[in-house]
Amino acid sequence: APPSPDMGPEGLSPEDAADHLPIDQTPSKGHGEESADNPSSELKVDEMRFRIENHGYQCLVYSSLARKVVPAAENEVTWVTQLTVDRLPSLEKMLERWNGPVSAALYSRELAMDVREIERFRDTVDFHIVGASQGLYPVNTLRNVALNNARSEYVVLADVDFLPSAGMYEFIRGHVAGWKAKHGDKCVYVIPAFVMETGKGVQKVPPKDKQQLLAMGESVVHQVHNDPARSIAHKYTDYGRWLKTNEVYQAEYKFPYEPYFMAPRTIPRYDVRFIGYGNDKASHAYELDKAGFKFNVMPNAFVIHTQHPQGNWVTQTFLDPKDRMSRTLTTFLADVDRRYKVRKFKDEVTDFPPLPESAGYEVVVGRLGESCTAACLEKGKECKPEWSERVNMCRELEKHTNCVQGCNDNFFGADLPAYNSQRDQCLINNAPKAVGFSCPVTYQFSRRLCPCGARPKK
Repeated sequence: APPSPDMGPEGLSPEDAADHLPIDQTPSKGHGEESADNPSSELKVDEMRFRIENHGYQCLVYSSLARKVVPAAENEVTWVTQLTVDRLPSLEKMLERWNGPVSAALYSRELAMDVREIERFRDTVDFHIVGASQGLYPVNTLRNVALNNARSEYVVLADVDFLPSAGMYEFIRGHVAGWKAKHGDKCVYVIPAFVMETGKGVQKVPPKDKQQLLAMGESVVHQVHNDPARSIAHKYTDYGRWLKTNEVYQAEYKFPYEPYFMAPRTIPRYDVRFIGYGNDKASHAYELDKAGFKFNVMPNAFVIHTQHPQGNWVTQTFLDPKDRMSRTLTTFLADVDRRYKVRKFKDEVTDFPPLPESAGYEVVVGRLGESCTAACLEKGKECKPEWSERVNMCRELEKHTNCVQGCNDNFFGADLPAYNSQRDQCLINNAPKAVGFSCPVTYQFSRRLCPCGARPKK
């Protein structure tokens, strides 16, 4: 359970927090904030007064607004990100290509040192310094701090280790009014994310524009996370289509799509239950989809990943990471489904030619946590993964199990299709090519739907 409303970051009370950071709880103009109209020459730690912001728990924030950037009144767009001081080199690279406002939430563990480190960026970056706690890296809280404090109508939501293509800021500002008129307000504009190969002899200067990217070829620069296990996180952008078009097009949404994008600042916020690493962006995209937002893909502009050492926050945890992420994600998805009254998925009618009687085809429902190998064996049969398409449909699950909360196609996994006891819902695999059906796989909350057939005669 989250800390009580009277508690600070990770259970730190405002009284205890006062021993670490100065707090201003008086609601007055500019409290916890340095005005861009009257900026000081440098930040002085003993004069900084942190304000309390509520993000499901209370955290301490101090804002230093950019000294030389005044956001435009209309069609302005801010680059929104979060970081620790070890990522300042990535921020510096990003600023070489982004000519607009920046709102960055900085997670500070050593305030005096961190203030010195950010000084050279304060002309162009709005920093929102968040006092660190002893818990896991609060990635989505930081995103919300930066998003809430962005001083523009539109925002680009991207991680700090991504570079924009040259001229992206000007490109967006020149088109955003037209996109809004044509596509409406409930849209986010996906910015395709790329990564460069870094092997010996490979050019390491990132492409500035689409022309350079195309000239390099897919062997040098390609979709981020293009390995089979993770490609599903970005593949719905449809990179092949983006490479060939100069027009906006709508991407298909399926969980766990997690693109970077430009959006109105008023979009739903990130869920702060996701801390540390895992499902932090995918959960946000899921809620956007259920809230009725379309995922349009922005033409010509892109972001490209910059290489850096892995941060220790990616692996830090109090629990087994898979267990923590599974429990948090399951609770979150159920909450979103209730909040938006998500319709239960019904698949299209797909008919397969009948198998010969000699095949011994039978659909078997396994016990909770049982593999299909074992479930079929109990029937004197053999699990047949090549027939998994025949059972990966809601109508099959509803025929053989009690789908109390309906059937959902927002999941993938080698244990699916199955009835999930946590959700009281039937789940089908929405990415069978990326994560294929596996007979021996088990999952403690799954009653698997198994395609069984005659065992070969010896």
